[in-house]
Amino acid sequence: MSSSLSIEKVGRLLQRAGFQVANNLPSKSCFDLVARKKDFLILLKVLANVDGLKDDQGRELRMLARLMSAIPLVVGERTRRSEMLDGVIYGRCGVPTINFSTFKRFVLEDARPIALARRGGLYIKINGEALRRAREERGLSLGDLAEKVGVSRKAIYEYERNEMDATLETALKIEEELDADIITPVDLNEWHLIYEQEEEEEVRAQEWEDELEREIFEALSDLGFKVILARRAPFDALAADQKEERLVVTGVGRACDRTIERKIMVLDRLSWVAQKMAMFVTDKEKKIKRTRVPVFSKEEIEAMEGPEELIMKLQESN
Repeated sequence: MSSSLSIEKVGRLLQRAGFQVANNLPSKSCFDLVARKKDFLILLKVLANVDGLKDDQGRELRMLARLMSAIPLVVGERTRRSEMLDGVIYGRCGVPTINFSTFKRFVLEDARPIALARRGGLYIKINGEALRRAREERGLSLGDLAEKVGVSRKAIYEYERNEMDATLETALKIEEELDADIITPVDLNEWHLIYEQEEEEEVRAQEWEDELEREIFEALSDLGFKVILARRAPFDALAADQKEERLVVTGVGRACDRTIERKIMVLDRLSWVAQKMAMFVTDKEKKIKRTRVPVFSKEEIEAMEGPEELIMKLQESN
């Protein structure tokens, strides 16, 4: 991490913008900050060099963000080859990636990036309806406009149907020729949709890490929960009902672990910011003070009659 960009700097900006923030997360997590403003939730990784994001981190970040109804985001300064450009959204391991200046405008002014960095250059999303309307108002055919901006008639047709993005150069030529705003900012909420099948495959491929984890998560499965393991997060799993409408951020540990209170406090802050139910499950009974996160023993989970009993206990505590 360079001196000019840090997790603390990003966290302060988010707080200035009115976000609730959970930081001080484990350094090897796939995200460094959880931030929420009203119903807008972000899972955010901060990297000076965004090429430092690993494939497994990106996959898990996307998966967790989708399940938690959050936006996955990487904020950085540069790629391996160059400084990152303002107003441009890059993709790293399937995660939308922007520089700090772009992020600052995004959280303070709701200014969205307008260009996508792809192989071959920068691309712009065209507002097809605005383009068609402006072209027709000026009495231009598809072929007329295509000739003026130096692209094919088919390209203009695809832009108007929102089927193809334009290069930055072409988009600017169209705007200049029509004297109209036809550029559409990138919608970060839709970025992850093309990765859903891959994420489901990642869920199915997971395996237990140890015997205690297997016993606890099998007990939750027997109760009727779908358990999604989180290997690179500040918690161990997400437990969800079969429709993924109710989600429980879940930690697992042994009662004798000296770091258990620290883990629970991290889970407490994270779940409070994310507005998700949370619990911690241990191998045997453990009393923890000063936390909103209920702590259950494995035996307590195994003794429950069904998912509603656990949900009721969680709602009473959270």
